[in-house]
Amino acid sequence: MADLIEHLAEVNRAGLSDWALIGGLAVMARLAESHRPTGDIDMLSRQTDPPAKATLLRIASEETTTGVRLKDGTKIDIIEVAPVLVLEDLPESNEQQKLFALAHWWMADTAEVVVLTLVDRDDDERVRARLELRLARSAALVAAKLQSIPTRRGTTEGKRESDAYDVYRLLQADRGAREIPNALATAPGELGEWCASSIEELFIVHATRTARWISSVSPGETTEPGDIEALGSIFGEALRTAMNLP
Repeated sequence: MADLIEHLAEVNRAGLSDWALIGGLAVMARLAESHRPTGDIDMLSRQTDPPAKATLLRIASEETTTGVRLKDGTKIDIIEVAPVLVLEDLPESNEQQKLFALAHWWMADTAEVVVLTLVDRDDDERVRARLELRLARSAALVAAKLQSIPTRRGTTEGKRESDAYDVYRLLQADRGAREIPNALATAPGELGEWCASSIEELFIVHATRTARWISSVSPGETTEPGDIEALGSIFGEALRTAMNLP
């Protein structure tokens, strides 16, 4: 984790003008806990001139199809996002592409500046690293993770399990606060309504499968289908209430 935060500091020093941390590392930052293994960095960029990848090549050892690779092998995947969202320009014929664009634009637009502080596991007064950056908010992370699950194919199919686990942990952390459903109700386009349906499918209709996925990512965590279904019901109802849906 200290190495990843140092790499994020490298990204800051590279001179990117508009970027935000997303993905599994962002979920860990929101949870204030390293809840599962991860070794890569995912980021959004609205920088257009030059493209973010060109800027990051100043600190990277090589270019990849999705971003760059640092000298120690750490991958930084970059998703480029348009500075302005024009709903009329989104592909109506391809729901997956439309949801991807909505979720990631919203994630970039709502990201907030935070200070990440990494403390020693055995001595929480010992600061290992500290860094200021823009971090995706929990609701936008949930939307992006929900969007990614049905699109996983081939070599990335196994990531459905960690995506589901990330959503589960974010919803658990928000339980009672209702910040996530209230925020999703303000999401652009049809994103919030789609998330309501997706939560119902993932946590209620397929609660047994989701529990199995979570157990595979976190074997020491006892998660029953009934727990999954109860969490999905709470958030599904909260989101539909926030959006005035039946």
